[in-house]
Amino acid sequence: MLDKERDTMSFRDNLLYLRDARNMTQEQLAMLLGVTRQAVSKWESGASTPDMDRLVRLCEIFEVDLDDLIRGDVTAQPVDQALAIPPDTPVTDVTGYDPHMRGRALFIAGGAAFAIFGIAGVAMLLRGGVQLLSPGGNMGAVLNPYPFYFLLTGAAGALGCLAVAHIRHVAFARAHPFVSNFYTDDDHVRARRLSAFSRGAAWALAALGAAIAAIQSTALQHVSGGLSSLVVCLAAATLVAMYGHLMARRIDVASYNARAEAVAGELDVRLRFVLVVGAVTLVAAFASLFLVMTAWSQILIWGGIAIMVGWLFFTVSKEA
Repeated sequence: MLDKERDTMSFRDNLLYLRDARNMTQEQLAMLLGVTRQAVSKWESGASTPDMDRLVRLCEIFEVDLDDLIRGDVTAQPVDQALAIPPDTPVTDVTGYDPHMRGRALFIAGGAAFAIFGIAGVAMLLRGGVQLLSPGGNMGAVLNPYPFYFLLTGAAGALGCLAVAHIRHVAFARAHPFVSNFYTDDDHVRARRLSAFSRGAAWALAALGAAIAAIQSTALQHVSGGLSSLVVCLAAATLVAMYGHLMARRIDVASYNARAEAVAGELDVRLRFVLVVGAVTLVAAFASLFLVMTAWSQILIWGGIAIMVGWLFFTVSKEA
């Protein structure tokens, strides 16, 4: 028992010495190790000790032997000042947080665009005179499959984009549960400008789609072509607006740190369950377009898809 306490104290003193000698903060060391700042604080206070993988990584960072780090006294060893972090050095993105969040924003925005494409596509067909129900013989009325091809494309695209965004984000959160805020005041200003520009561009795209639809429907007498242009522009407007919004939110590193553990834990399990159920329901919906089923049965399946895509989108978009 005494040996264990002496080893713990030795490791604690060694860690404190090595970190101070490198002019390294707890936050910087936590990022390099892929742990939270609180974990480093507990190690230095003697409340806990790191696992073997973290110990090996500490030895690599500070260039010491494992036995010296745990049981020895590294305070007597000379420190290479060339390896020390200069004072007042600005924090940098050593974890790849920014490119990860940029890619995540694109996938989530793409999922939103797919969803709008599917919904607007059905609305376009209904406006053009296509009926949702068609005679089904002895089974009664069934859903007309043609309008639901748009919904199928939108649902599949939305589920796919959101699944990729979530799985990549969970892997990143597990590897980097803590990230130091490296964004500057200029970064915050640029993010606000991008958000405002994306909103303006989204409104411009929506107005452009409406103008093209009006010209094609009246002057060119091409109603379906005009509505198709409107659908594409609405999907593009959704993509631009959502991407700008998430790009502005990415600089809120404190929010990411607060939710990283939840994202990699219970939330990950729940979302993966929804993704699996959503994929199965999507296959059932695709099959329902070719099988003889009552309209109510098909509506129930598509209602389940709508609920899952909506819940998944709002949950994933608020993860970080």
